[in-house]
Amino acid sequence: MKNPKRLLVLVTATIALAASGASQAQNPGNGGTTFSGLQATVRPDDYLGKFIELSKAEAAATTTLSSALGLSAAARPPLDLSASTAEVAATVAASGAAQQQLQEAMSKPAALSDANKALFAGGALALAQVARDTNEMTKNLGAIKQNLALSGGRARVALYASRNTADVADKLRAELKAVVAFAAANQIALAPQVTEAAAAM
Repeated sequence: MKNPKRLLVLVTATIALAASGASQAQNPGNGGTTFSGLQATVRPDDYLGKFIELSKAEAAATTTLSSALGLSAAARPPLDLSASTAEVAATVAASGAAQQQLQEAMSKPAALSDANKALFAGGALALAQVARDTNEMTKNLGAIKQNLALSGGRARVALYASRNTADVADKLRAELKAVVAFAAANQIALAPQVTEAAAAM
């Protein structure tokens, strides 16, 4: 049998690296800031790009958590800067459905193997990162939406994303708190950053 502690380290490091890539991304069009420094004048493609990065990070985290519980997550529609409003809407809907499925599964006791506990812990760490980053994107959101509404053209897709950011952040917050509660009830050790992030939201 593989060493559970070693497996936890490997899974956590791999998933956290993928998820934190979004929060560390620089934005030349926004003064080199990250999620916490978005200005009202952020360019539409820059805002949409960050929204897409977080959508992908959330999908990876939720899929990992679902896999740990033996759930099969439906494939998400791929997004890039050429996405339409309908494609962003489909991604947001798919995200909500996957989160609901996961939370329903976590409402029941589960007997997880050491390997699946390690997988769950890694997914939880990745989720905590994306939840923090998405929460940062809700700051200054009113002014950002106003700016995007005045931009016209392709900005309408970014505007749609901005109008959904607060709801996405709320769902991530609920998912993270459910993950922490499930871990506590099922003797799953989580990194301190996970419980700290949940307590701060």
